[in-house]
Amino acid sequence: MSEEESAATASIARVSIKVPPFCRENPEIWFSQMESQFVLAEITAEITKFHHVVSALQPEELGIVGDIILNPPAVKPYTALQNRLCSQYAESEEQRLRGLISEMQLVDRKPSRLLLEMRSKADSRISEELLKSLFIQRLPTHVQQILAISDDPLDKLAEMAEGIMAVAGPTSSIHVIDAENQDLRTMLL
Repeated sequence: MSEEESAATASIARVSIKVPPFCRENPEIWFSQMESQFVLAEITAEITKFHHVVSALQPEELGIVGDIILNPPAVKPYTALQNRLCSQYAESEEQRLRGLISEMQLVDRKPSRLLLEMRSKADSRISEELLKSLFIQRLPTHVQQILAISDDPLDKLAEMAEGIMAVAGPTSSIHVIDAENQDLRTMLL
């Protein structure tokens, strides 16, 4: 392979990235993933990033950003596209907190997984103590009773909950918190 062919191949490899489908549920994480792809491929030009993102969009998303696609801003077209998509699909702070308070349940997840998802939703907006209270409320009653007196850090409590649940085996109880959620909603919102 000649030096020119080698340089051309290297150049092509830099802009050849695998663009995952756009994730409406979590556009911020999707854009972070794209940024990682751009870093690995050494893509720094806004217009190149812009075109990669456009290639990943479905008709519904294209409708939301159609004006930007048809007339890209001369300055920072990728950033304009990113801002529009995130503003349209990302949850508001209030929606995140409502979801944290009322929607998140243990179901068939491990406690550590539930805690990770709760932390992601909370996004440092609530105290660790309140997060601990919300987390413990989502656990089976027998686990709540044991962990309620612990002063251990939240990660340790999740680990302990997994151990307790492994020893106790599956339970058929479902824990729905409603009255307490109303109090927490009042505190947060």
